[in-house]
Amino acid sequence: MLEAIRKRTASIFVKGLLGLLVVSFAIWGIGDVFRGGSRTSMVAQVGDVEIRPDQFNKEFQREMNRLRTVFGGELDLERARALGLADSVLGRMINDILFVQGANALGVAISDDLVSGEIRNTRAFRDSRGTFDRARFEQVLQSNRLSEDGYVALVRGDLTRAHFLDSVQAGAAAPRTLVTAMYNRRQEKRIADVLRVADGAMTGIPEPDAETLAAFHKDKAGRFTAPEYRALTVVTLTAEDLAKEIAISDEALREAFEDREDEFDRPERRRLQMMVLDDEDAARRAYGMLGEGRDFAAVAKEVANADAETLDLGWVTRDQLLPELADAVFSLQEGGYGEPVKSPLGWHLLRLVDVEEARRQTLDDVRQALTAELARDRAIDGLVNLANRLEDELGGGATLEDAASQLNLKLTKVPAIDRGGRGAGGDPVRDLPPGTQFLATAFQTAEGTESLLSEAGTDAYFIVRVDSIMAPALRPLDSIRAEVTRAWKAERRAEKAKETAEGILARLRDGVELAAVAAEMGLGIKTTEPFTRSSGGAASGLPGALVRGLFEIRPAEATMARAADGYDVARLKEVRAADPFADKDGLEALRARITESMRSDLLVQLAGALRKRYPVSVNRQVFDNLF
Repeated sequence: MLEAIRKRTASIFVKGLLGLLVVSFAIWGIGDVFRGGSRTSMVAQVGDVEIRPDQFNKEFQREMNRLRTVFGGELDLERARALGLADSVLGRMINDILFVQGANALGVAISDDLVSGEIRNTRAFRDSRGTFDRARFEQVLQSNRLSEDGYVALVRGDLTRAHFLDSVQAGAAAPRTLVTAMYNRRQEKRIADVLRVADGAMTGIPEPDAETLAAFHKDKAGRFTAPEYRALTVVTLTAEDLAKEIAISDEALREAFEDREDEFDRPERRRLQMMVLDDEDAARRAYGMLGEGRDFAAVAKEVANADAETLDLGWVTRDQLLPELADAVFSLQEGGYGEPVKSPLGWHLLRLVDVEEARRQTLDDVRQALTAELARDRAIDGLVNLANRLEDELGGGATLEDAASQLNLKLTKVPAIDRGGRGAGGDPVRDLPPGTQFLATAFQTAEGTESLLSEAGTDAYFIVRVDSIMAPALRPLDSIRAEVTRAWKAERRAEKAKETAEGILARLRDGVELAAVAAEMGLGIKTTEPFTRSSGGAASGLPGALVRGLFEIRPAEATMARAADGYDVARLKEVRAADPFADKDGLEALRARITESMRSDLLVQLAGALRKRYPVSVNRQVFDNLF
């Protein structure tokens, strides 16, 4: 969280946030701590320290706000929970407490001077001269809903954990012999000659007789068994449907436009490219290269190691930019670039790609969109009332059909649907309630009963009745005879392709040249590009099993493996040993990754050990009720 505060003014550069979420799964996972809590008002207890619902909610909301930037503001609660964000946040809070308790047990203490220095040295709190700015400090805290005392406590806890964890991780370093051995293994490359024996090239497959087909149908029953299907009756209430019945008068439309007229003034927007550099010297060097006529993206790659796709900021208005950049951006000419500009994030070089002039929209310009928005707003307001009326009708004994007819609601009959949302013919069933909750509810509801009124997304409700359940059953042979015949023939062709490939492999092992076999059988030979163990499939198009086999044999030896549509037979042509001394950067990068992995493993083990000393319990009921 503190790192996010330090980078608060860098919210437009968010590509690292998803990585932080992934790391939290790896290091801060809490799958093993969900046990019944004894304190019903607490979300979790770590030793004698409690995590209250309000504490968890604050941290969860901060994480939601940060990740909304990544998802373009479209991250809702349902999606966040699907990503595992709630569990991740709680797990991180638990382990933060565990590490502080471990530090306290060792007597780790952080002085006020150290806390003050950390805050003053935080880049986000400095002004353009690089000195601590009290006003900026308070602004950043306010935007993150933090008090000064609360932030100081967070910094102290962060430093306490850092000192404690540094002492644990300090000795973790990947041995040179291990790194070199792993580099040699990972970077060794091989080249092979490959020919493919395709299933489709196998001829002479006879038609199966009735007895053979019946036995195949029985032996492969799993392939020909229909899944469980359910016949459903569904009543759906959506704001979209309700909005279609709502008329917006010209007077109401005019009033809304006048009340919100400022919203419809479209300010000037500019589309930008930007590279960010750590120091002025690098920025000046890049600026000079641009002055020589070099391409902006090429300069960014060379000086800032930034890929072209990361340079585009898209369309921005003046108020969406950092104050230090706004004047510079809006003084650029289209297609031009400006001198380096310093901000709390570093040194910026900006290029103006395009300009969209400001314009004032009229009521006619926004009539259609505003009408739809007002109708939708009124529909959402009326949706809850309509849902209550539906429940009243059903509570009074009405059937779904009667209630839908009485309230003019959408009623859908689904003759058959499986858990994946497909009908009996295998095609997706259309016109179902939105969201992921519907199918889960439909397959949790007992036959002949109705579900509760349930939400479908943020602006819809549904009730489903399970009219009948068709259990999984083997489809009769007569109804799928052609399908079973095709499957039997495909299996025979695959068997014949395997026999042919095994025959080729045996000949190669007897010393026959691959080229001679290929010419004899009319097959082509493909020589692969050099590939490693990890890149084999992508670089050469070979199946993974064949790549593994080629790394287990010596030059001139052969192997084979199943491909997607046949069998590949390959003879190893060349082995290219890795040269770690010629790739110092690659070797150091691998050492850093192994070291980081070792340190992460140490943290996981440390957290596990601390859990034994400071028992962790999570009150699942309180946790679930927060959502």
